[in-house]
Amino acid sequence: MTSSTPIRPTEESGPMDYVRLMDATWQALYATTAGRERVLAGLSASERALLGPASTGPGFQIEQVRRRQALANVLHTSFPVTFFTFFARAGAEGVQAFLESPPWRGRAPQPGSAFPPLATTSAAFSDFVRHSDWLSAQEGWVGEAFRFEDDFLFGGGVPRPATDGAGPATPRLVDGAWVTEASFDVPAFAKLLHAAAESNPWPEALFLVKRRPLPFAVLCVPDGERVRRVTLRGDQVLNLRWLWDEEVPAPDGVLGTLDYQRALASGVVHA
Repeated sequence: MTSSTPIRPTEESGPMDYVRLMDATWQALYATTAGRERVLAGLSASERALLGPASTGPGFQIEQVRRRQALANVLHTSFPVTFFTFFARAGAEGVQAFLESPPWRGRAPQPGSAFPPLATTSAAFSDFVRHSDWLSAQEGWVGEAFRFEDDFLFGGGVPRPATDGAGPATPRLVDGAWVTEASFDVPAFAKLLHAAAESNPWPEALFLVKRRPLPFAVLCVPDGERVRRVTLRGDQVLNLRWLWDEEVPAPDGVLGTLDYQRALASGVVHA
């Protein structure tokens, strides 16, 4: 919601404040039982009389479950490794901490509604993880996976090297392009984690599934409202790293390789 401060207690019992009531309803949908009581305590008597009974009924509880499942579905898609690891280790308490955090509660409502859109969930989770103590307490590969997934979604990875006014002396990534990298295939690792979790508890899946070291990169370039991406693995990363790392020389004959021609045909390279 647009409000970043808790609803404050009031003794008013007259006309209801619609904005405050909608804000309280939204907060209650993501609150624990104790949190719900705190939300209700911040309402007037007339508002409590309306929201109190409604927020304890089965329909409200079903909606709470539905919303949490929708949130989990979004984060499983946008942060498949990070959210899997977060939930496996932080559990429901960790998710609740996210739901009570400023990044989640401070989102703006969607036009024509008092509630924020579900589409902003990933950005809120990214902000929450980036500024939380949880990430710094994890192994290095967890932070690496988070940075890869975050850059994959929102950019911010290795940008295209700057060139002078005469243009690049050698082919480089096009303007606006970026690269997100990892020392292992993050999407493939995510699939293995989720497959292992079908027959094992999530914390155990993290121990059972091993990461295979492999240079991995995705070249990204905005294309209107979409982003074109080219995935590189292993030797492909080593052969094309010179496109975004100015300290790496272009290998002899690389312009005639299939890897370079594929990147050129995809439109991510400025020849």
